[in-house]
Amino acid sequence: MPGEAQKIERLMEAFADRYCECNPDQVKNFKTPDTIFLLAFAIIMLNTDLHNPSVKAERKMKLEDFIKNLRGIDDGEDIDRDILTGLYDRIKAQEFKAGVDQVTQVMKVEQTIIGKKPSLSLPHRRLVCYCRLYEVHDPNKKERIGLHQREVFLFNDLLLVTKIFSKKKTGITYSFRNSLSLCGMQVWLFETAHYQFGIQLSNNIDGKPLITFNARNDHDRQKFVEDLKESILETNGMEQLRIEEEMARHRTNHNTMDNKRYACDDSRVLAYDLAKASENPHNRLSAPECSNLKKVPYSNSLTDLTSDPVMKRGSSGASLDSGIVSGSVGSTSSDTHPSHVFTSSPTATPLGSGNKRQPAPRAPIVLRPGLPDGTQV
Repeated sequence: MPGEAQKIERLMEAFADRYCECNPDQVKNFKTPDTIFLLAFAIIMLNTDLHNPSVKAERKMKLEDFIKNLRGIDDGEDIDRDILTGLYDRIKAQEFKAGVDQVTQVMKVEQTIIGKKPSLSLPHRRLVCYCRLYEVHDPNKKERIGLHQREVFLFNDLLLVTKIFSKKKTGITYSFRNSLSLCGMQVWLFETAHYQFGIQLSNNIDGKPLITFNARNDHDRQKFVEDLKESILETNGMEQLRIEEEMARHRTNHNTMDNKRYACDDSRVLAYDLAKASENPHNRLSAPECSNLKKVPYSNSLTDLTSDPVMKRGSSGASLDSGIVSGSVGSTSSDTHPSHVFTSSPTATPLGSGNKRQPAPRAPIVLRPGLPDGTQV
């Protein structure tokens, strides 16, 4: 059994659970169900050891070794020796092999083909038929009969074109020539003065010919074309189902994203609806009006962050804002250079002041001397 030890262990665990469920009369002979799992795992290891060609005969596991390795696995007790002896003898006489299915025939064909061929042994693939045809390069040009003999293997989704490489007593070996997918393939029959049983395969997208054959007789052509058309219909149907399933999955993912209220966890952007013509045409994305907000005069200074009376220059001499007033109250500076004081305009008044009390005058802005020319604050 190919695979890692963890993979084999999971398979044996599933097998043991199913065995206990289907064979309660046998399980009662053991003290715990875990004994079935341990015994199944030991059987797989024994089969690998006895039938692995890379293990020398003198190093293969003996009966006494097998019994010794399984001592105390039944909740501290030993399994009946007769049971273990029967298991050992049967496994030694007959190796465990995988059952025959549609992939088995495909694997046999793949083993006889040499060259840079595609992977053939896939779970969905099966061999439909085999036919001997003759490849035609120019339907209007006569060539010697049998010059381009091809051995064609038709699978349910693939057409494999080969050529006989060698014939031996052990079997025939084929060399890979070409492979064509059946999805979207079209079949045309033709007859010329030189080729009476012609078959041309083309692509239904651009109509470009893919390959041209000539059969030995009409019977071979009819049988091959019938199987080929049936396989093409099957392939196109499976491809259509795959596309529909893919589109349904994309629609589901798209609807899931549209139903989210936020664009992402970081942005927290609300998904607002567009304003209707009947609604109030104000800016729906603007901040709401608050009557208790404190209104102050507009200023072109980025440092006018508060109306507190004391504001001092930042203490960072190397930072970009070293010439800008710090927004924190009570910050200190160790700079002893003289500084220039710029006061705000005395004529500036708050908007909509009326009879309301004027706000307290702003503190003077203190700048570091020696700023380079062109520096704006």
